[in-house]
Amino acid sequence: MNKQQKPRYQYTGAEKFQPPQSVTKDPEKRIYYPYLPSPDLIEAVNLAIALERPLLLEGEPGCGKTRLAGAVAYEFTQKYLQDRKNEQGQQEWWDYYIWNIKSTTRARDGLYTYDAVARLRDAQLMGNNPRELKDFLGEKETEELKTRLQKKENYRKFGKLGQALKPHSHRPILLIDEIDKADSDFANDLLLELEELRLEIPETGEKIPTPEHKPIIFITSNREKPLPEPFLRRCLYFFVEFPQEDQLREIINKRFGEEVKDKKSLVDQAIERFYEIRKLLEKVPGSRPPGTSEFLEFLTALLNKEDVNKASKDLENLSKQLPLLGTLIKTKQDLELYQKSKS
Repeated sequence: MNKQQKPRYQYTGAEKFQPPQSVTKDPEKRIYYPYLPSPDLIEAVNLAIALERPLLLEGEPGCGKTRLAGAVAYEFTQKYLQDRKNEQGQQEWWDYYIWNIKSTTRARDGLYTYDAVARLRDAQLMGNNPRELKDFLGEKETEELKTRLQKKENYRKFGKLGQALKPHSHRPILLIDEIDKADSDFANDLLLELEELRLEIPETGEKIPTPEHKPIIFITSNREKPLPEPFLRRCLYFFVEFPQEDQLREIINKRFGEEVKDKKSLVDQAIERFYEIRKLLEKVPGSRPPGTSEFLEFLTALLNKEDVNKASKDLENLSKQLPLLGTLIKTKQDLELYQKSKS
């Protein structure tokens, strides 16, 4: 490959790049599971990578939006960094940043924070009486304080988006999770950074230019609030459909492997109950049908039971098995609705 030519990263979702069924953790202790994207979703990811645009993912809760970014990071680790080790001799992992959005999150939080109060405090400490300060703090800590005061950058800390915009040897992956939780101005406050992928920090005078290896950005939304038009224009959009039964069975086989090999009847019952509840709650405004993530917890609870026959009986009388039912149904209203339908 020509040295001037950037590598053309491609996501495949291929089985050979999937995590093993045993728990897999990266240096951040994040857990990865097999992820089975549809062909359309794979195409959407690669289009976003090629066009260097954020990929906005919508879909009902539990359909797998959030796990996609991790699946891409895991595959790229296996595909492009398979033989690379860090200084400790451990497997090098693809740079993967997660920015979890809350109702109180501000756009600047993801870029950087600057602790002006801490700098003022340090300046006051150093200016009062340096000799007494050394007696109080000790020589080492006093020197550290003096060194810290010499650079404003020491009081600046990059957020997840800011970290992703710093220079990397390859294109890092950034997940902005549940952007619709923030207030209505949040998405508009990120337009410049998402459009030009650069950052300016007035407090320190730093200017972080557009990196050579631009981040691959995934953004998820549960459509709790509408997103502004200028923001939408800067994104590629994809709606993640809820998996059909055959896809769900494939997910089960990849996730649980040998655990479900001899328990087909139990799995069939669990799937039947799951879709029964989803069908019931989908018809009721304000209700929340369970998603894939809830089903996997539901099935895990069943598989953890030592007595398969007991687990099967619990499924037959699921409306009365409140702790187990609580893995699928999350509100008292929906619980009563399901119990009423079975009486």
